[in-house]
Amino acid sequence: MTERIVVGAALVDGGRLLAARRSAPAELAGRWELPGGKVEAGETPEAALARELREELGVAAEPGERVPGQWPLRHPFVLRVWTARLLPGSAAPEPLQDHDDLRWLAPAQVWDVPWLDQDVPAVERVLAHLGLEAKGTPDTAHAPDTPGTAHAPDTPNARDAGGVAEEADATGPTGVRGV
Repeated sequence: MTERIVVGAALVDGGRLLAARRSAPAELAGRWELPGGKVEAGETPEAALARELREELGVAAEPGERVPGQWPLRHPFVLRVWTARLLPGSAAPEPLQDHDDLRWLAPAQVWDVPWLDQDVPAVERVLAHLGLEAKGTPDTAHAPDTPGTAHAPDTPNARDAGGVAEEADATGPTGVRGV
């Protein structure tokens, strides 16, 4: 079977990255990810990204450039990430599907939430690609999580290089992106 692409959005505003906490499936609940989802047949990754952001967060967003790399998920899926921005007039993001909380994370806060295992290297690459310096390390990504209120960015206007496979453990259910 050929690779199936799962798109993730590095939705950034004012130097902050939007993270979404999973509410389903149960084995992923409470872990954080870049919002996104599967590319459907006949759909471009960029169109899938815009659709997934609309369905999951209720926003109108424009995909930007692809972040170099791809990360293996459960076979046959791979995660690819694009930068994205909210379009003028878009609603503020809300957790509508598969998520129960959203946070705009400044670089110093990125490792304060427990990311899904496969998203850790993708988030590291996003930060490097965007020139954002995070404090701490992904090892702190499993710190206790405190529920918080998602706040819209102050201004709503603030994922093409060849993919290189990255190592990630996509075999067990814990921390594996729900694809």
